[in-house]
Amino acid sequence: MKHELVQLAGTIDWAWIDSEIHALQRKGRPDRDALRIGLFLLKHIFGLSDDGFCERWICDPYFQYFTGEEFFQHVFPHERSD
Repeated sequence: MKHELVQLAGTIDWAWIDSEIHALQRKGRPDRDALRIGLFLLKHIFGLSDDGFCERWICDPYFQYFTGEEFFQHVFPHERSD
């Protein structure tokens, strides 16, 4: 629980992010949630390509924890094209 991504995840108000995004959604637009924001943040913090990010997310429990996973996942949570 001392890892930097675990600590950073604890400082972000994910519920607020969800509520703000929900308020901005327009009819017909796909849902955007805190998970996608978390994925976007990690990708850019670590300067990873799309494919590199997907591979790292699958292998890195701290990436998964940061994006709200409670159990280790073996499959990326979205289509890679998303």
